[in-house]
Amino acid sequence: MTEEDAVVRKSWGEFATQMGWGLTYFVMILWSLVSILSVAWVLMSSFKSNQELFASVWGLPTNIRWTNYAKAWTRSRMSRYMWNSVFVTLFTVGIAGLLGSAASYILARFQFWGNRVLLSTFVAGRAVPLQLILVPLYLMFSRLSITNSLPALIAAYVGVCLPFTVFVLTGFFRCLPRELEESAILDGASEYQVFWHVMLPLAKPGLITVSIFNFLLIWNEYVLALFLLSDPSKMTVPVGLYNLRATQGYAGDWGSMFAGLVIILVPATIVFLVLERRIVGGLTTGALKG
Repeated sequence: MTEEDAVVRKSWGEFATQMGWGLTYFVMILWSLVSILSVAWVLMSSFKSNQELFASVWGLPTNIRWTNYAKAWTRSRMSRYMWNSVFVTLFTVGIAGLLGSAASYILARFQFWGNRVLLSTFVAGRAVPLQLILVPLYLMFSRLSITNSLPALIAAYVGVCLPFTVFVLTGFFRCLPRELEESAILDGASEYQVFWHVMLPLAKPGLITVSIFNFLLIWNEYVLALFLLSDPSKMTVPVGLYNLRATQGYAGDWGSMFAGLVIILVPATIVFLVLERRIVGGLTTGALKG
């Protein structure tokens, strides 16, 4: 290969790289614009009357109709659905974080027979479709007589969140310096104290990251909640939104339906915006440690 051929190949390589980055940025910007326009349209529609909505789909509302939110919050039991989702989500995130961090610590720091098999089993759980476990899960809960209850839903959600939690946190615990663990043991700390006071605080970025992802997953989960709950007073927000769509759709009150959708979007959006840097920081730390 001559020097000119090398220069030409290098130039084409740089050009291809720039084109690839340009295409990536274009797709990301386009996706962001579509997402922003969708949220803006839902927000505008939540303040409209039915006449305004059908007269001009993309037009601004002439009057701000806060009554749409009042109807969605009170008449459609959205307040009850919201409380159920908060209760289920917080308990699920807390239990999954505690169990997942303990399991990850054992799998990462202790060598025993079946260690890799057990870790592979956790990781394989991420590949199991949720629809595949619905019938066995319902039959098991039915035999235990715990169907149609929020604790049963929390137990199911914890099982769904554990594979991802263990997968992420195991990488964090594996890369923590063993010298800190040995120093704590020499100072008289027990294994429990080493985990709780030394290792777990060091894995805080990873724990926060998986907790945020688990929160968003459980807050928006629909299939399990629909399958395991039949009592309207125990339903979560996604199932409640479907009921709101049915009731307000039959009543012709589309503004209240969009208002209910905005109410559901607000908590997840706030959590993401407030903790966005922690998400990126946790993922970056995990990548660097890996």
